[in-house]
Amino acid sequence: LATVEGCFYNFRVLAVNEFGAVPLPPGKITLSDVTSNSARLSWEKPDHDGGSKIACYIVEMQAKGDETWTVCSESKALEATINGLTKEREYFFRVSAVNEKGKSEPKSLSVPVIVKNTSAEPIINLLSNTFSVKAGNDLKIEVPFKGVPPPTAAWKKDGNILKETNATRIDVGTYEVTLTNSAGTTSAEIFVNVFERPGPPSDLSVDEVSADFVSLSWNPPNYTGGCQISNYVVEKRDTGNTIWQTVSATRIQNFSLPLQQNPAIVDSSRSSMTLS
Repeated sequence: LATVEGCFYNFRVLAVNEFGAVPLPPGKITLSDVTSNSARLSWEKPDHDGGSKIACYIVEMQAKGDETWTVCSESKALEATINGLTKEREYFFRVSAVNEKGKSEPKSLSVPVIVKNTSAEPIINLLSNTFSVKAGNDLKIEVPFKGVPPPTAAWKKDGNILKETNATRIDVGTYEVTLTNSAGTTSAEIFVNVFERPGPPSDLSVDEVSADFVSLSWNPPNYTGGCQISNYVVEKRDTGNTIWQTVSATRIQNFSLPLQQNPAIVDSSRSSMTLS
């Protein structure tokens, strides 16, 4: 066994034969939550399982003043919630690991637990309640919160429980998140805006036609795509050509287009106008 001069080491030896052995005690035990009638404990796995799989963990408790330990939980997980405790009473807890060969020595919680009401109703700590996402993308909203015991969350839109979907225009609106625990309930509204291509400008019209220009005007689109319109792109094409050419990008809602010859309106619709 290699060592380094000047360093201190702790050694231990575990005897295991072909039939195996009981596991070592569980690792550090942590008290994660206490209410007026319950306590939740979590712990770490043993450093050695004794050569066989850990089947379960046995949690025992002892009320202050009692002489006996009572089994209060058997858990396959690394945590357990102990219910039915008496308020203002002091308890000691210990945990043992069990494999096919038997039960380990118990590991005790380092401090006694005094049962008292430490629960607190949920509090939502949103820095902003407005979120934006491009159409078709996922939107993940993380809601910082406090609450003891940890609350459950429910999301609703128009009174309906939400399902995970890609964002579309119909997802624009107000959402409600509700957090609930044994101490109370709180809710917050969240506004979601979905960005996508705007609709076509409305009410496109010819205001003036002369020998060398045509003046166009229009109104903003009925749907802006979730954000402010930055500019309008004006295009033109000759009647004998299928290719549109950009002639202007403007922020205003009117434009005078120079022409090579006297124009005539060939076709007009809500989204375009063909001149010749």
